[in-house]
Amino acid sequence: MFSNVLKKFFTERKERENKAATGMKETKMAQQIKAAFARNQNTLLQDAIGGVALCVSFVIALYLPGLL
Repeated sequence: MFSNVLKKFFTERKERENKAATGMKETKMAQQIKAAFARNQNTLLQDAIGGVALCVSFVIALYLPGLL
């Protein structure tokens, strides 16, 4: 088996053979992320604002004991 790999390596000299074989194909996960983004585009801003509000309230809660 290993000898076949060596034969291929030394006899077939295609330029960038590996890059062509592993070309940038869109994976199923990337398709699912794009579809989810397309479905929830109108609520994405609201979710981001909610996340920022949670972070701000967490920072305020951490600094509160030092202020009292």
